[in-house]
Amino acid sequence: MVRGNGNDSRERELVRRTAEGDRNSFRTLYDTYKDRVYSTCIRMLGNGPDAEEALQDVFVRVFTGIGAFKGESSFSTWLYRIAVNVCIECLRKRKRPIAEIPLDDIPEDRIAVWDPPCGTSFGDIVEREIANLPDGYRAVFVLCAIEGYKHREIADMLGIAPGTSKSQYFQARERLRKNLLPYLEVLKYELQ
Repeated sequence: MVRGNGNDSRERELVRRTAEGDRNSFRTLYDTYKDRVYSTCIRMLGNGPDAEEALQDVFVRVFTGIGAFKGESSFSTWLYRIAVNVCIECLRKRKRPIAEIPLDDIPEDRIAVWDPPCGTSFGDIVEREIANLPDGYRAVFVLCAIEGYKHREIADMLGIAPGTSKSQYFQARERLRKNLLPYLEVLKYELQ
């Protein structure tokens, strides 16, 4: 992996060479970060095809815009901001705006507990339940709980009020709690 304390100068060199058009340096950056970016995209967008498309869009933007990267933050921070913005744009293009997700409009099958096949880990179940959240809830939950953004930052990114961000985060947490509780009960029983 390129990033890290001892590799900051190597990363800066790769960024510099990529900005000069070196495709091998870009490939190294891509190989280093593609899994992390894809993970963010799939969590925010909730499905593989959209996440794959977003991943491609992110790295096209990185390659074409890397000359604008000034190095004031780490490359990974800059890259990650691009990934979040691409996902937000994708969510905005969907039929319903992020802020318009009333609970009553969500079909019951979207909140039903998933019955996992044998050998599925609890982590897989959590990921599946996050993916099943409505778009707005999922975006706010991922940005807040997983990526660590504050509600004011999320509100700016998504074009919603901070109160809406807090409300959607609360609703996402409640939905996850409700849907994961049966699995926790099973795990608790199995561990006794």
